[in-house]
Amino acid sequence: MRETFSEILENGLKSFLPLLCSFFLLLVIYVPVHLPLSRFLRPDVGMICVYFWALYRQDLFGSISAFLLGFVADSLSAVPMGLNVFAFMFVFAAGSTASSYINMKPFAVSWLGFAVISFLAFVIKWLLISVFYSRFLVFGSIFVGYLATVCFYPLIARLNIFIQNRYLASEDVVYEQG
Repeated sequence: MRETFSEILENGLKSFLPLLCSFFLLLVIYVPVHLPLSRFLRPDVGMICVYFWALYRQDLFGSISAFLLGFVADSLSAVPMGLNVFAFMFVFAAGSTASSYINMKPFAVSWLGFAVISFLAFVIKWLLISVFYSRFLVFGSIFVGYLATVCFYPLIARLNIFIQNRYLASEDVVYEQG
């Protein structure tokens, strides 16, 4: 049976939906907000999205998507170019590897897995930034960003679960019910 043009277009848009939603969330988090501590409590939403989609929909969000999201994050942030790309690729590889262990487990297991993987990614980012500036930076500010990211994980993951269940659900793909 031949597909119509609208079905082809719909399937094409669905295949890019995880990346487009991740781009949107990344752009929203970089909107300037003039609140106390808003500069320090900015969670790494891109890392959350990369981890989530690497766990549950590797068929729609691959390493190229993680690379592109990292490139956009590097372009928007004040870190050396390539730092978020490297961190997101690490999170994608670790999340892809852990997906067989974490998928179909309670949400708390996914959250704990993210806490461990993101901690390693933040330590890597801290080390690379320290090497770039030729001195060790204060780990406290990085740790505050890590805590904000881990605390925001349930909110961003629930949003991604909604997108998955509403627009991308199919019988042959295992995904988190939330």
